[in-house]
Amino acid sequence: MKKPVWKVIGIGAAVLALLTAWAVVTAVRDLENPNELWKVVQGCVAAKRHGHTLRAGCLAVDERHKVAVLPGIFGSAHVLVVPTIRLTGIEDPRLLDPATPNYFALAWDEGRRYLPARAAKDPTRVGLAVNSVPGRSQDQLHIHVACVRRSVRRRLREDAPHIGSTWSSPLLPWGVQRYRIIRIDAPTLAHVNVFALIRRIPGAAANIGSQTILVTGAPANRGRLGFYVLDDYAHDTPDGPDTGHAEDLLDESCR
Repeated sequence: MKKPVWKVIGIGAAVLALLTAWAVVTAVRDLENPNELWKVVQGCVAAKRHGHTLRAGCLAVDERHKVAVLPGIFGSAHVLVVPTIRLTGIEDPRLLDPATPNYFALAWDEGRRYLPARAAKDPTRVGLAVNSVPGRSQDQLHIHVACVRRSVRRRLREDAPHIGSTWSSPLLPWGVQRYRIIRIDAPTLAHVNVFALIRRIPGAAANIGSQTILVTGAPANRGRLGFYVLDDYAHDTPDGPDTGHAEDLLDESCR
């Protein structure tokens, strides 16, 4: 999560200005307090349970699936999909429990409802990102939902013949970051545990907090729909620190 400047979709400019002023105050607290996002989510759930209008920092709450959708950070087309149960982040072992909701599947289905229609209809334009422990400011799991940068999409198209059902060598460079990629042939993420998939990379399970993930739609292959899962990890490089920040691959305005 970068410096938050939260937005709400579909409201008047005057109301948006007031909410932005409120959000800036919240943003300052966010940077100082890694539990601020969790506090916001708890407020969203409390409002829903008491039948109140959701507060400015909430777009939707689904208690059945234990998930909330919050206004995004930067950009005009960006939301956060956040569990309403306490999960610290990518390193939380409860994400491997079959009883834990599949938050990547929920983010794909629910989060992209808030993207521009032209983008939401094209799976290759939709991106879900989770940052590493060093690359985040909040200790509550949150999945960023926005568009994938055009340059990233172009590179994925170019590399498609080399992306298969096993993890590639790093194919996609982005600054000091180097992403390995795997293709999942499945029409939905309902039966794919992305967090478990990442742990199968040699060495990743022992350093799971350093991992960062991007999920996006893959072009149909011989009639089969699918997804690309990209993984990088926080580490020092000769050109500077790689903080494990897959959110960098997103275009939060869907330009």
